[in-house]
Amino acid sequence: MRLRFRDDALEAEFREDRFLHNIGNIRFAYLAGIALWIVWGLLLQPHILALADRRLDTVMRYGVFIPLLVIGFGLTFTPLYRRLWQSMTVVIAALTLVLWVYYASNILTLPAEYGYVGIILITAFTYTLLRLRFILVELVTVIGIAAYLPYAYTAKYIVEVSQLIAAFFLLSFGVLGSVAAFRMERAARKVFLRERELEQERQRSDGLLLNILPQAVIDQLKSSPDGRVAQAFDQVTVVFADAVGSTEQAAQCTAEQFAEALDDLFSRFDEIADRHRLEKIKTIGDAYMAVAGAPVPRANHRAAALSMALDILQEAGEVRWPSGDQIVVRVGVATGPALAGIIGHRKFAYDLWGDTVNLASRLQEAAEPGQALVSEPTADHLDYSCEFGPTIVVDLEGKGPTAARVLLGRRADAPMPSEA
Repeated sequence: MRLRFRDDALEAEFREDRFLHNIGNIRFAYLAGIALWIVWGLLLQPHILALADRRLDTVMRYGVFIPLLVIGFGLTFTPLYRRLWQSMTVVIAALTLVLWVYYASNILTLPAEYGYVGIILITAFTYTLLRLRFILVELVTVIGIAAYLPYAYTAKYIVEVSQLIAAFFLLSFGVLGSVAAFRMERAARKVFLRERELEQERQRSDGLLLNILPQAVIDQLKSSPDGRVAQAFDQVTVVFADAVGSTEQAAQCTAEQFAEALDDLFSRFDEIADRHRLEKIKTIGDAYMAVAGAPVPRANHRAAALSMALDILQEAGEVRWPSGDQIVVRVGVATGPALAGIIGHRKFAYDLWGDTVNLASRLQEAAEPGQALVSEPTADHLDYSCEFGPTIVVDLEGKGPTAARVLLGRRADAPMPSEA
């Protein structure tokens, strides 16, 4: 795998993701470095015999190395660090390495091995905790080796075998560290791609699920331990719309033509439902059912439902059957309590039950073509903003004589019902 994505946007996304995952490690690395400098100082001070060496150790340790790490730690909390964290880290690591060589070359009462061991530890931090990109780990490693080996081979007090050991260990750990950094970055990129693919699949699944269930129900379903969702609503308003004469029209055209006409009609109904914030429940043959006030209760559910009913009557007239005949619908609207929930484990659906649903369906059946028949309690709440015909009594199947009113339109001097 290339250690860079060809897509610049994807590469930028990876680096942002890497920063977000590593910021905790980076801060820990700085704090661990500060702690190690302090602990090493306490352990080594008794072994630094020369007074000048001890003074230099104190100045470099507490006046240079530790403050440099404190600055690095502080920068991690600045907005600029998010964009430049790797370059800032390289600068701090390179400065530390160069200053370390100066320090080690002037502390003469400690063994020569002390110098290259420090180089190894500093470079190890860049890929174990700081987790710099492979190319930057390579850069820091080269800087460390290039700074230390010339000193080691020119210092007269370092014997030849120590020079060879220093070169061997620095080069060996440099190669091993580079290999480790390469493999870690490659693994990080693979994990990033897999997580990205999983996130895309999750979003696609959520999108498909959102076409089946309302968002509020999806959220409840995810938090439900038994995978069940059941709700009871005191007041909702149900809208039923039915395409008149669909059976006769189906006999006059192909299945594809008939399905295309219904799809066009119901797609328009979907847009109307979205516009007035109703929840589509289902289609039953050539009938369309929606509800206002579920799954999220709302105060103006009656007004929103009547707005949808009026728009349905208007919009349906713009769609034609394959025969060329204009599609005419009839609508039923009713308000009252209802139960809702998810039914089934295969091809499951969010459904609505109760007498209110039955009443809206029966009113739709009793309405004339091109007419919306509204239950009287629904109309009584909105006669200030909508025009209704006089109360009529219709004999509904399974319910008997029922008072209802025909929805005529919006009052010219009133706000849209959904805004009331």
